[in-house]
Amino acid sequence: MTLISILLALALEYFLGPMDRFRNFQWFENYINWLEIKFQRHTFWDSNLGVIISIAIPIIILMLVDLVLGEIFIGLSFVLAILVFVYCLGPDINIVLTNYTQALEGNLEEDIAVIESSLNLKSEENQYNETQTISAILIRAHDYIFGVLFWFIILGMSGALLFSLSLLIKNKYDGVHGGYATAGRELYKILIWPSSRLLAIGFAIGGSLVDTLERWRKIEGETREVSHQIISESGLGALQFEENPTSDSEEAKSNYIQCIKEAQALINRSLIVWLTMLGLLTLGGFLS
Repeated sequence: MTLISILLALALEYFLGPMDRFRNFQWFENYINWLEIKFQRHTFWDSNLGVIISIAIPIIILMLVDLVLGEIFIGLSFVLAILVFVYCLGPDINIVLTNYTQALEGNLEEDIAVIESSLNLKSEENQYNETQTISAILIRAHDYIFGVLFWFIILGMSGALLFSLSLLIKNKYDGVHGGYATAGRELYKILIWPSSRLLAIGFAIGGSLVDTLERWRKIEGETREVSHQIISESGLGALQFEENPTSDSEEAKSNYIQCIKEAQALINRSLIVWLTMLGLLTLGGFLS
């Protein structure tokens, strides 16, 4: 059922087009703000417990809705799982990257600025940092697709929502000091630990295995702190990426666009690898 849910959800996204207009998490931000006003004077709020309370209540409500729907008709629970998975996915990375390359080719500066902001890129005019861009794209692909997919496989729709809400808290309090912000970042680091390593394996299978493992092997640091680095370095290795500096602005732009397209192709190949492995695990009886 897990595999069928994922395939139907991805098909829904593909055939109906981007579902971003339905992915409105403003309710969660308003809910967090309300909780903060309500409990900010209490010591428990500015700690791990505050983050747990913030995320646990929406997940408990989802589980209760699922329980009620399952009692009415088991098919409703199945439909709910598909809808929650689609809701938790981020913006379609293929569309984002296609729009980005088209904007670059057409010199559409406003569109470029909007897309670079969504990808958390910091660039200057006619300055093309290929390494930074590929790394940012791969990390966004993890957050938009693979992290949600991993936790949906492990914990069902509650896992997908857990990952999405932890990402929202991490982004909302990015750069903010305090116990709540720190706890939010730590939860995100814990959740991406397994999915980042599995994504690196997906990159290795979908690209250059030797180069991926070589770059991964050289990464040093505390294990929870290097997950993003593992994603970016393994992806760069899978692409066999090497900096190719040039003084010609048009050539530099052409190389930059090509790097984006190659990163996009790697993401798609890695998704196919994941789905293939999921299918094999399902056929082998390891997953339902």
